[in-house]
Amino acid sequence: MPFATALFGLALTLLGGCAGPLRHGCDVFPGEDTCVRPTLSANAAGPDVAAAQFFGDAGKGDYEKRFLAVLAHNQIGAMDRANGTGPFGHDRHDIRNADFQATYRALERLAKPVASPHVPPAGGGKGEGHFDGRWRMSRQTLYVDASARPSSPKTFSFSGLQARSVEIVLRQAGSHPIDIGGTCDGALAIRQLGGTRTFPAGKMLRIRLAGGEGTSFSLFPDQVLNRCDLRIHSSLAPAGAPLTILREEVADPALAALDSRYERCPVPNSASLDPLQRAFYSGRWLSQTCVLTPGEPRLLRKSRDGFNAKVEALMGAPLSDSAIDKADPELPLDFSNAPKLKLIYLSSLEFKADFSGRVIERLIRHHAALGTKVRIMVTDVLERDKDDDMLHRLAAEFPNVSLQEYRWRADRGAPIDEQISQLHKTLHVKMLATLADDPGRSRVIIGGRNIHDGFLFHSPVDLSRYPNLQQYGKTDGFSLNYYSNWSDFDIEIADHPTVETLAAHLSTLWLRDADTNIARPFSIPVASGGQRPSGTARHFISVPYEDGHALEDYFVELVDAAHHHIEIVNPYLNLTPKIAGAFDRALARGVKIDIVGRIDLKGDIGGRFLTALNKLFVEKYGDRINIREFKAPDVVLHSKIMMIDERLVTISSVNLNNRSFFHDSENGMMVLDPAFYRRMKPIYDDYVAHSNPVPSNVTIALPYRLLFDEDWVRQAF
Repeated sequence: MPFATALFGLALTLLGGCAGPLRHGCDVFPGEDTCVRPTLSANAAGPDVAAAQFFGDAGKGDYEKRFLAVLAHNQIGAMDRANGTGPFGHDRHDIRNADFQATYRALERLAKPVASPHVPPAGGGKGEGHFDGRWRMSRQTLYVDASARPSSPKTFSFSGLQARSVEIVLRQAGSHPIDIGGTCDGALAIRQLGGTRTFPAGKMLRIRLAGGEGTSFSLFPDQVLNRCDLRIHSSLAPAGAPLTILREEVADPALAALDSRYERCPVPNSASLDPLQRAFYSGRWLSQTCVLTPGEPRLLRKSRDGFNAKVEALMGAPLSDSAIDKADPELPLDFSNAPKLKLIYLSSLEFKADFSGRVIERLIRHHAALGTKVRIMVTDVLERDKDDDMLHRLAAEFPNVSLQEYRWRADRGAPIDEQISQLHKTLHVKMLATLADDPGRSRVIIGGRNIHDGFLFHSPVDLSRYPNLQQYGKTDGFSLNYYSNWSDFDIEIADHPTVETLAAHLSTLWLRDADTNIARPFSIPVASGGQRPSGTARHFISVPYEDGHALEDYFVELVDAAHHHIEIVNPYLNLTPKIAGAFDRALARGVKIDIVGRIDLKGDIGGRFLTALNKLFVEKYGDRINIREFKAPDVVLHSKIMMIDERLVTISSVNLNNRSFFHDSENGMMVLDPAFYRRMKPIYDDYVAHSNPVPSNVTIALPYRLLFDEDWVRQAF
């Protein structure tokens, strides 16, 4: 209806919404202004058919072939893509070339438990291998700034691992003009404004960046290029500063081994399992680890515990309560007990230039100065100018800090709803992983918290003395300057093998195909011979618009497997139709469902709109589900916990809304262990103690009700 469409269009513009579970578009990194995705050829009926054209039996549904099927589906027709031909004459996307055939063979080798040291051992343990197929387009950004340690040597590593083509976006982060010159040991093509020049190995090259944030070139190293020795000249460093560019998989084979890790997951005979066990152990298109033994994760219920867990992982000690109370982002930091780290991974929806963000940035800066590899992923559309400035300065000063600012782009000429999606799809994976020289000091933290003062302080702190930091205010509505205090939950794992596995799993997202956003599979199911694998937990990563909404199917399986009780903590209750159907079936067979939510989402961005969606849930289920509203004063619930039958616990970034299952990348841990449930039950009871029953009679304003009559509106949030 016109009224609903017009009103919703305004809401989407302000909220950054999306009009449906779209599966098109691509991932654009800083420095690239446009994105053109290939279109599916008319005679290809779907991904399995598309792959079958080139891989024979690839459409039969085997797990590793499904990956190539989806890849083929997304890249058919790429020969017509603008700039589709690489600077060295090969088409980056031709799925019929030898690289794809090699990728197929690599997947087949890993899928078959042939006689090798990586075969699952007797007793059902998992087997590990390394994926060596070349299948993806690699794109990453090298930030340069003349004012960032102008005379210090800099080393930047680019990853060509599993890549058919590599692009390095050289981006200016400051305002001073820069000249870069030197030689490489292989051919390097340089493109700007549509023009391309190629420099053979050993030939002197020169790049001039005239100054100004965002000025960029694209560098395309040939597949045999391993090293460039360059110098950066500017008015601040007339003599120049060395800049070394290295192929990462050659310079750091240990990191390449982590990045290429691949697991075989032993699956017990389904006849010996009950429905919940079958859902937990089974393989699916969702990216999952094999079963893990995480030890005893630390439960991080309090906001300061959650923040200090990150501080301690990086500094070796927490901040005192008095130090946090003062909220001075430039407080003295004591690194005397800091672990020596090999790798830091930080993935977060937001990394803000406030007290929390500045402290974490300073901790990362310490390790970067010591040479630690750092990989940071954030969502570009939620980063404000000061957030960008802080992260760009860090990456420009220390090129061993790699930064990916995720921004989804629609196809050229796509419909308006897909164009609006560019403001909507986000990176919602939450993880800090630190790999230490001393394995006992490695840590991984996952859950729902972002790097933002709203997860630490009840009200905005005074940062007026620090003009480079963001001063937040209490606002409500459609503003990125909004501030809410969020109640959330994380877990910390100190078991080194688990930390390493989760870091390797995150590498599949880090090393995704830059043009299609597809990530390779991390594991494949194999028969275990009947014995159940040891371990109690599995980690998942979801990219729903590329994996066929596999996370939605997983949650449906889990709810369908529930025998008597489901306990949930989640603030957003806009169920997808499939999950709503699973809820209905569970209630019909007598399963008790208890939910602690936050129906009134005042304080969240677009809170009135989201509140109306939550009320629809109450209207439908209020007489059948025990729904309670978290009522801590002026605090918005943000935790995402689901527990089934007192033995399975899910701790994740996943909201029970359409966004999490259709639009946003997500991650989380599934733990099948009654003992872990018993540890979690007091946490759940504490949420219950801070909540009140929700009456089933709710009032929903007519404009919202009219909007929500449109299925595509519901699917956007």
